[in-house]
Parts: sequence; structure tokens; C-alpha cells
Amino acid sequence: MKIKYVQEEDLLKIRTNLDSISEWVLKKNNSSIEKIILSEDIVKETEYSINDFDLVMNQPKEKSYLTDMDNIQIVYKNMKCLSDSQASDERIWVAYSFFEFKDYMQYRWGIEPDDLHNRYIYGYSKQRSLFRNGISRLWWIGRVTYDESRNDPFELTRFLCQYQDMIETICGRNVFNNGKLCLATLSALYDYYNEGNKITRPLIREIGKYSNLLAATYLVDMLTKEEMYNKVMTKIEKLIKEMENEM
Repeated sequence: MKIKYVQEEDLLKIRTNLDSISEWVLKKNNSSIEKIILSEDIVKETEYSINDFDLVMNQPKEKSYLTDMDNIQIVYKNMKCLSDSQASDERIWVAYSFFEFKDYMQYRWGIEPDDLHNRYIYGYSKQRSLFRNGISRLWWIGRVTYDESRNDPFELTRFLCQYQDMIETICGRNVFNNGKLCLATLSALYDYYNEGNKITRPLIREIGKYSNLLAATYLVDMLTKEEMYNKVMTKIEKLIKEMENEM
């Protein structure tokens, strides 16, 4: 199969007609997106060939988040040929969220207008949207957590999937376009967790802020991953002491 996309003009039409698509296509199944936006052959093919694949939907709907780990691996492995620039293109992911993996999207995220605005298209800034669109998030979580230096390259992915707050609070920041900084930050949190410590929302939030500050204070490309890791781990230890003193 080829990697799919929609044309810019069709993307704009889909954006304009989200409420109608939610009501007449997804809820009542009385129409098609093509009829609503008056366009045929919406989904186009790129030149990139990949293996056919399906997404996992083997959990009760109320626990659909438990499929994230499997689906991240499936999407990232099969679409790894995409560059970061290509994988930031909304036109690709809209083709998958509305067409190729429509059943998965309804299973994982829902079909209300708010769901479409939040998960089917880019409803926020580009960086944040990469980790909110229902399909692009699977690719990008794989992208920022995949670590070939580990025996299991998806070890950090598995850790991240335990803490959904971490996906947007940390990965959704622009600073994490820097792969080394993202891996260093997640590695420090993971090692802290593996020492038997609890990962809390306040800690995740503060480490996200700190990493953002780190990128603003230093030329992070000049730092090694180990140097970044040490700075983040030092900050974690300092934050924990401060939190303990406040109790």
C-alpha cells in the first residue's frame, strides 16, 4: 500500500463541515464525506510504499487507551519512512483519521463535533496537534520515545503510555522537537520511577517547564544527551525535596 493524504482544498472543506460530517456521516451513516464536501476521490496516494497494517482494537471501549502501546509500535514501525517534516503534515493524518482508520477513531476517540475538532484534525498549534490527532499521536509518540540504544527500543514508549498526562505536558512542547532532549528527559523520569518513586502530575508539569527553560538557557544541541539527563535528574531531585518540605 501507499501512504495516503488529502489535498489542501479538501482538507479545508472537511474543516468547514465538521459538524455535518459528525451528524450525517459518523452518527447517522446517511451520507458520505464526499457528498457533504462535494468532492470525489478525496484520498490520494503518495509515492511511499509501506506494508498493509491494521490497528488493534482488542480492549473494551472504556479501556481503549490500553491499545495505545501496541498501536504506537504498529504505526511507527510501518510508517518510519516519513521524515519529521512529512509526519507534521496534517493532510496525511486527516486521510487516516477520517478514512483509512475511521473505525479505530470512533472506537478510541468518539464521533461528537468536539471529538472531530480535537482528534481528527489539527485543532491546536501544530506541535500540540501532533500529539492530539488520533493517528499522528501514535507516530509521534513512537518518534520521540524510540531509543535504539536500549535492548527494547520501545521501553520509554511503554513508560510514557502509563502516564497520559506526560504525552501532552512534556512531548507536546515545541522544545521536544529536539530528540536528544526528549529522550534525556523521559530517561530521567523513567529512572526515577524505576527506583520505586511515584510520578505525580505536579512533577510532570514542573519537569516539562524546566526542560523548556533548559532549551531557552542553553544551546541544547551543544549538550550531550548525558549532560541533559544529569540536569533533568538534578532538577527532579530538587523538586522532590521542595515538595516534601511543603507537606
